[in-house]
Amino acid sequence: MSVPAKNRASVQFRHGLALLLLSLITAPLFSKGPDPAIRIPLESMGFLPISPQFLLAGSSMYTLHFVDDKHLLITFTSRRLLKRIPNDPPEDRDRNVDAVLIEVPSGRVLARTGWRLHDHGQYLWSLGNGRFLLRIQETLTTFAPLANLTTGQPFLERPLITTDRRIAGILFSPDADLLIIETLSSSPLPSDSGTVSPIRSMFGGNPASGQSSSDQQQENGPNAVQINFFRVSMPVGNDEVRLRAAGESHARVPGRIPTTAAGYLAVLDQGRDHWAFDFNTYGGKVSELSPFDSSCRPSPLFVTRSEFIAFGCHGGHTPQTIGAFNLKGEEMWEQSLSDSYVAPSAVFAPATGRFALSRLITHGSIGDMDLPLPEFFGPQSIIVYQVDSGKQLLRVESLPVQRAGQNFSLSPDGMSFAVLHINEIDIYSLPPLTPKDQAAVKEAQTMGPKETEAPVSLSRSVTVSPSPSEAAAPPAGSPPPGLASNQANTGNASNSTPPNPAAQDPGAPPADPPPADNAAAPPSQQNRKPPSLFSPEAPHPDAPPSASPK
Repeated sequence: MSVPAKNRASVQFRHGLALLLLSLITAPLFSKGPDPAIRIPLESMGFLPISPQFLLAGSSMYTLHFVDDKHLLITFTSRRLLKRIPNDPPEDRDRNVDAVLIEVPSGRVLARTGWRLHDHGQYLWSLGNGRFLLRIQETLTTFAPLANLTTGQPFLERPLITTDRRIAGILFSPDADLLIIETLSSSPLPSDSGTVSPIRSMFGGNPASGQSSSDQQQENGPNAVQINFFRVSMPVGNDEVRLRAAGESHARVPGRIPTTAAGYLAVLDQGRDHWAFDFNTYGGKVSELSPFDSSCRPSPLFVTRSEFIAFGCHGGHTPQTIGAFNLKGEEMWEQSLSDSYVAPSAVFAPATGRFALSRLITHGSIGDMDLPLPEFFGPQSIIVYQVDSGKQLLRVESLPVQRAGQNFSLSPDGMSFAVLHINEIDIYSLPPLTPKDQAAVKEAQTMGPKETEAPVSLSRSVTVSPSPSEAAAPPAGSPPPGLASNQANTGNASNSTPPNPAAQDPGAPPADPPPADNAAAPPSQQNRKPPSLFSPEAPHPDAPPSASPK
């Protein structure tokens, strides 16, 4: 439904003003972190606070990305009159969004533009190399503001994909060299449902769609989701983004797949809270990786092409443990996550082996996440990690919180971190890589599997656990829904994309095996021994977690 511009804007402005005052009052109550090296005020650019109603509901109301190490792109919902569109669908939630290209450290505005969006879902993704993916309804375009700055058309959009299906998920590998698009049938939602077309964030989950879990379950049929894989290339010297169709699959519901351009992770249940990871290349090679003890199903996520983190539980169903692993089969470190939280999200700087993890801290039981109450939420806690050691390079808190994330960014060189705080951008300097860090990054780059043009085909061992409540979610926005492949015929997923490849039929995933003695289990299912780096002198994974390597 279109937003009545005059009345709604007035209400939102009052809410926003109240939020700004609340932020100024409560900010001293939270622990003070380091002072930013650079502060860039946003009032002169037209930025205004957003109502907590939208921020906590999961609406994607603003974004912040590094374009390169010296430029930022900020986008935010602006309050301008919305022109009436003939036959505008009643379920649309139209809004204006401004995009501003900013020079760092001066804060000088180099270019700006505006878009009209039709929902509150995620609309922008960074592809790296100064390029971005923009979603407006079911159309995807790309633009490169710095590359086209001298042409006078910095926000020139290049068509990429238009689909007559409904986009349910857009996912990328850490290097953005593999694009995954999940689509549903184009049947519209009921006009009185109050929901919008969902769009899943790069980190997984579906907080930004405005769609409740019950609504989502009703529309998820056994053959609901078509998954298309595309290899992404970006030629040097222009703003072009090229796609090559790499495979197709089907699933019961949208979900996150822990994958790179070379292969994917499978999580194996070995019984009695013992789990193991396998890395499967698309060429068919399987590498057995480190075990991981968890009382809930681990949720892995690649942070570089050869390293991943996984979230697990110790003695319950709340993911308060994070571990880091590599494709050599080593668990590099394991730590505990303090405080209850929801809506985790992450950004990566693979070139320097760093990632930033954001969590929305909660106070007590949240209850209905479709109608969150501000008094149950604390600040947005963000930590920057060095992947190989687990060293925490920076810890900051941000207000106001945005459940959908995207209000913070790491520079491509991993030396700067930017976060949107109240009405300014705060930029922090990060420490340079130590010689040990440099050696670890170099090793990780050579450790990754070679690039391949093999078709993306997911085996029957790829399953993702059904979603528990978001309050106990592993870092996937809300935990990833089950990804069970099904035999299904689906409609054409695209009108203007490269031709879809032949559909793959991985088959239904097997049920988790019951706990069994190691002697009775097949070799591949026996509990794996910890990797060799756990020597008698080194701490064991069961030791109290710390920020140092294990």
